[in-house]
Amino acid sequence: MKKLLILGGAYSQVPAINRARELGYYVITCDYLPENPGHKYSQEYINVSTTDCEKVLVKCEEIGIDGIIAYGSDPGAITAAYVAEKLQLDGGGFLATQIFARKDKFREFQKENQINHPAFACCLQKTDIKNLTDFALPCIVKPVDSSGSKGITVVNDRRDLERAFDYAIGFSRTGKVIVEEYIHTACHQLHGDGIVVNGKLIFMELGEQRFRDCVPIGSACPANMDEKLKESAWKEVSRHIEKCGFQTGGINIELRISLDGKIYIIEIGPRTGGNYIPELMQTATGFDEISASLQLAMGEFRTTDYQRTSAQYCFQYIIGSHGDGIFQNVYISEEIKEQIEFLWIHKKKGDKVFDYKNSSGVVGVAIIKFQSRQQMEHVIDAIDNYIRVELMEEKNENK
Repeated sequence: MKKLLILGGAYSQVPAINRARELGYYVITCDYLPENPGHKYSQEYINVSTTDCEKVLVKCEEIGIDGIIAYGSDPGAITAAYVAEKLQLDGGGFLATQIFARKDKFREFQKENQINHPAFACCLQKTDIKNLTDFALPCIVKPVDSSGSKGITVVNDRRDLERAFDYAIGFSRTGKVIVEEYIHTACHQLHGDGIVVNGKLIFMELGEQRFRDCVPIGSACPANMDEKLKESAWKEVSRHIEKCGFQTGGINIELRISLDGKIYIIEIGPRTGGNYIPELMQTATGFDEISASLQLAMGEFRTTDYQRTSAQYCFQYIIGSHGDGIFQNVYISEEIKEQIEFLWIHKKKGDKVFDYKNSSGVVGVAIIKFQSRQQMEHVIDAIDNYIRVELMEEKNENK
């Protein structure tokens, strides 16, 4: 039986762990959190940090793996690429994965290759950000190496730059922050996944990303784009892949169309999207991205096995609380219950939950299907009327 190592065992990785076993692989999960739910479903667990390249490599050599993947996980993507390259397994390539995974390296790559990119500045200390007196506002301040919207601030007032720097630096493993120009757009930010095989993009689907403040609450598929714009987006993502040398695997894409019609690739994550984006891709297009990404890692992918169907209207809703409290339930309106294709709830009654400000505040995810764009937009606009987190009152011990 071929052995696949999956870096991580979080809730959104459970479907991949189960699918890998259905595909006939011996599944080993690896991270430093033995209580993670995914480890209950794998055949073996390794208690090593997903960011420790050398220790993971040693374990993989001992076990004799046939493939490695950081499914839907930024922290492990560089490790997966490092191990795959050392063991001559299929992957994105170590250098290319580093460029895609690090926001500072990605912007430098775009600049060197004369690719559209936001104006940016990297800051190691507070004095660096104090010197950005001419940087246009609004701007975005974020760690160069975090994921899940951690440490990100949209700054509209120059007096808030230092506070934004302090917030961002707290989430950076490398102690580095990037300040970026805010790209104004007349439409929604576009977000989705792609599959790359031997340096060629063979699948990509983009949805429209929706936000609460600067935190994503979901993506609506398909994006409202004409064929010419879709073709341009495909070419632009392909150009990044070719110039960077990314070889094989899933990618997660965020891009914006500026007011003058230019395409700006905000990020290309060197892994499939988190929060069940592969399930959104399959619901929207019929393309089985979970199986494809796993078989790519194992060197068993065949393009002929994967076809897409006509686009379906659907929305991936990241369920989060509007405040701190004790979790009681996720309310779902009877009006849309039958339209929910998938529903994952990560909390149980009595758990402490926090205001949804980044991925650590996610309560669950729903993927909802619709008959029309109009119906989808109606529900998204009033999503709290249809799905919301219900909290219990916290007991006051002083009473």
